[in-house]
Amino acid sequence: MPAHRAEQEPERPACILLVEDEVLIRAMVAEEMRNHDVCVVEAGNADEAWAYLQAGGVADLVFSDIQMPGSMDGMELARRIQAQYPAIKIIITSGNAGMRRLAGMHHFIAKPYGIENATKMALQTIGLP
Repeated sequence: MPAHRAEQEPERPACILLVEDEVLIRAMVAEEMRNHDVCVVEAGNADEAWAYLQAGGVADLVFSDIQMPGSMDGMELARRIQAQYPAIKIIITSGNAGMRRLAGMHHFIAKPYGIENATKMALQTIGLP
């Protein structure tokens, strides 16, 4: 007979991997997301985010800018995640409205965005109210 849910390991909080090279934006978005009781892991570029995932880091959602310094941009990060970690949901952001078409099947948020609205979309994407 399987163990009841209460006897199993407690569920972990939802975790968002926030990938943004602009420190102030990243800090404000992370704070707002944390106000909704989700785990937020911050990465300053796609390389850091990819290294985190490759090291066994947990994420239910990657919320990533497209244009960042480093060896890959947010779209390459999204492609790699989709190929290797298909269960992870992805939201792409950019200040360049033309990038919307590159986001393809991923959710897209144009910059500048309202932090509350971006957080709401992130939470809805991972199934939280």
